[in-house]
Amino acid sequence: MPKPRVISKTIGQVTELTLIAKLKRGSAPKFKKILAQAQEVPNGALFAKLPSIHFARWVIFDNDTRLLFTSNFDGSFFTYIHDFSVEAPDAMDRVFNCCVGYPKKGCRDFDAFKRFILDHQVPTNLFYPAYPEASVVAVRKALVVKKLTDNFVKALESVRNASAVKKLTDNFVKALE
Repeated sequence: MPKPRVISKTIGQVTELTLIAKLKRGSAPKFKKILAQAQEVPNGALFAKLPSIHFARWVIFDNDTRLLFTSNFDGSFFTYIHDFSVEAPDAMDRVFNCCVGYPKKGCRDFDAFKRFILDHQVPTNLFYPAYPEASVVAVRKALVVKKLTDNFVKALESVRNASAVKKLTDNFVKALE
């Protein structure tokens, strides 16, 4: 049997992954509950150990018989799926165990997990990352800088003397470091 090849597209440092898998018969209601619970975890904490993810989406479709998984992430395909198996194995197993052909030992059996992903990957016809050179880490840092800058500008609006401006400016510069 020929070895499946990675068909993900990469633009800049952002890579996409799309896969479609059949759900085990009757597993859709349980799977929907799992996904709903994952959605309720505050601030994406479920994926906090995976700082390369720009987004991930699980969609049950075709009369509750198939799963569409799409994701955009920083780095290579193999690093991404390896990170799943090392950093979030229980979460991945809970989610993908509802799929036909998911490895019996789950994603901790990395070779079997990799084969499952590759076997179910489908080509993406168009992939567009808005910021292909911006990593998730860089975006998060930029958001912190923006918040600090917004707060600094707002504070400056109420300042009436030079010493207060200097103090605010010094604090702002210190916060940026």
